[in-house]
Amino acid sequence: MEPKESQNHTAFIVLNPVAGIVNTPQLRRVIEKRFQILGWDTDFHTTEENEDTGQIVANRITDGVDLVVATGGDGTIAAVAAGMVGADVPLGIIPTGTWNAIARHLAIPFNPIRAVNLMTGNHDIRKLDLMLVGETVHAMNIGVGFSAAMVANTSRTEKRRLGNIAYFSTIFKQIFGLEMRRYSIDADGQHFRGRATEIFVANYGVVGLKALENILDIKPDDGKVDVLIMRARTILDLPAMFWQAFILRQKRAPKYRQLSAAKNLVIRTSPAAIVQADGELVGQTPISVKVLPQSVNVIVPQPLSWKLDLTITRPG
Repeated sequence: MEPKESQNHTAFIVLNPVAGIVNTPQLRRVIEKRFQILGWDTDFHTTEENEDTGQIVANRITDGVDLVVATGGDGTIAAVAAGMVGADVPLGIIPTGTWNAIARHLAIPFNPIRAVNLMTGNHDIRKLDLMLVGETVHAMNIGVGFSAAMVANTSRTEKRRLGNIAYFSTIFKQIFGLEMRRYSIDADGQHFRGRATEIFVANYGVVGLKALENILDIKPDDGKVDVLIMRARTILDLPAMFWQAFILRQKRAPKYRQLSAAKNLVIRTSPAAIVQADGELVGQTPISVKVLPQSVNVIVPQPLSWKLDLTITRPG
């Protein structure tokens, strides 16, 4: 996509002041100055706890804006994207969160100046899928079981103090207390049941490692979500599960199963289990998920093009 004339264009910047470990006033100055140098006007909104960020973004788009920028982590990006479903305005990302799985998957620069340069310069647009869970829109993933317990047991204070280490610390605590639950899944009219430790609905952002997503054929713009069902009863089952899923690439195995849904998904468990979506707790099972295909235009880097010159020049 060619850069548009930047003069008199406005960027609406949604900034999460508690995402990751950043100096918020300094970050705002850096972003504002860079946009101004490039000839853009800026309009900042600092998020607050329990606000409806999606509605704020939707209202601002209605008023007129050329670009919406999510500055924060995966939860901030998802909250902003929720207000952009079906809008023509593109979404730019400045990743400042703890893990930034969405930005990692899309190869978004982590440096704020480079991220702004991408939005205002040469870039591509990817139309990414979203997920409607109840009445809220989510972008990356939904977890029932292990991942939700990990989120529930990692406090915001720990995430700000320790960064990614906070999650890994919780993982080690949780991994010795794996709990199997009975589940029932309806995916586009097909019914599945069994027992699992984790049911992970991936739109994209499987711990931010694109290599794993490629192995599992998980794409953010393929019009479907992938359901990863993990059946590790104890920590000793984990090597076999990883082998079956990531090495043998089996869709159905004793310790692992993968299925997909392009329209609707309903997950029930017995007993009820807590649910996380994009790293935030959203309630308990049962949950209903509706796939929103290619719902938001996200700015991404242009693919690298390599040209090999095989011309042989003879002397003389």
